[in-house]
Formats: sequence, structure tokens, C-alpha cells
Amino acid sequence: MKFSILTVVKNDKKNLLVTLKSILSQNLKNFEYIIYDGMSTDGTRTIIKKYLNKNIRYICRRDKNYYDALNYSIKAATGDYIGILNAGDKYLDLNTLKKIYKRIRTTKSDLLFGNLNYVNEKNNCSRIWSFSIKNLNSITALKIASPTLFIKRRILLSNPYNTNYSISSDTDFNIRISKKKLSYTYLDQTIILMRTGGLSTNPKLFFIKMIQDLLILIKHFKIFFLIIYFYKLFIKFKTFKIKK
Repeated sequence: MKFSILTVVKNDKKNLLVTLKSILSQNLKNFEYIIYDGMSTDGTRTIIKKYLNKNIRYICRRDKNYYDALNYSIKAATGDYIGILNAGDKYLDLNTLKKIYKRIRTTKSDLLFGNLNYVNEKNNCSRIWSFSIKNLNSITALKIASPTLFIKRRILLSNPYNTNYSISSDTDFNIRISKKKLSYTYLDQTIILMRTGGLSTNPKLFFIKMIQDLLILIKHFKIFFLIIYFYKLFIKFKTFKIKK
């Protein structure tokens, strides 16, 4: 069993370096790391080339949006399971991938997800995403912390991200896979430290994200979309707490 870890980046060499160091420090070595560069012009390519080795692959290509880049990277991957680590995000510690690998190896689940901490540039935690899911369905799928998701590549290939949603396609994806009766594992541990300010947390993109969220919920929940939207907001509100 092998992991493929994917990072999509464009003109973000500072945050990419954080992610690169996190990946390279992992005690588990049985994985490939694919960096997809959306034609950066800030020197990102120069940084990547310094780290290239047999386990790190580099793709440089123009794309429609972030999810188009992800779909392309998934097709290029060779691992049995795919994990996504966005530029600026990092794993909790040196053994994170090893823990995930052992759990998947034991359970043989189609997908695994866990907990997520949102951190700022000073690494101070502002939110904690931690929701146990006992029955995966289209509603509880809203509780999945997408950056923590590890899923079989064959499932991703047959269920690509919808590139019509430039920010919220992971919500659409999670709802779609929840309907397929896949086996899953919820790992009640913090997996990812996610840097705020990305696509899903950037306040400048709030209204675009809101519109896309609503369109996705209308598609999946029809006349009940507004109730589900407020439920989604309630879930998000509950993450604004700090561990004591």
C-alpha cells in the first residue's frame, strides 16, 4: 500500500516551504509527493527544484482552477490512497502519516478522516474541527474535515471534483461519496494544522463561497437547502473554541 500526497500551489513559495518541510520530516517514507504548480511566477519553481528526488514529482501546468489541478494530479498519482496537503498546511507531528497508514492497513477502509486545527501565521490555534461521525450520510458528510481526508485513488478517479465550483467543490464531493456506501474510519486525532487565509477561510471570498455552498445544497437537498445551510453554519460555529 502506498500513499500519494498532493499539493496544489501558485505563487505561494513561502507557504509551500512550510508544507514541504512537513512532508519531508515524516517518519513514514512509503509515499510519493506530487507538487502541482499552476505556472507560478514568484520563484516557486526554483524552490521546488531544490527538493526534487525520486519520491517528489513536479507538475507545472495551466488550469481552470484549484479543483481542475487536483483532478489532474489525481490522474497522475500512482498511490493506492490520496491525501491532500495544501500550501501552508502541515501534519501535526512526525508520525502523523505513519499513524494514518497503520489505521488504514488495519481497517482496509475506503476512506479515513480525522480532526483539524486552524492556525494563524504565529501557529496560534483559532478553531478546532473535531466531529465524530457514526453514520456517514449526506448530512453528516458536512462534518468531514476535507484536508484530513485519505481516500482510495480509484474512488477519486470515478468521482472527480466538480470544477464548476472554484471554492466549495470539496463540499459537493463529500456529499456525493457519502451516498456510495463506502467503508470509512474516523480517526479521533488531530491530523492537520491548517493555515487560515486559504480558499475556504479567506474573508475576501466569503460571498463567492456562500453562493457556491447554496448552489451545492440546492442540488443535493432541494427544498430543504436553507435548513441544511444553517445547519452547516452551526457546525462551523461550534469549531470556534480552543482546547483547554
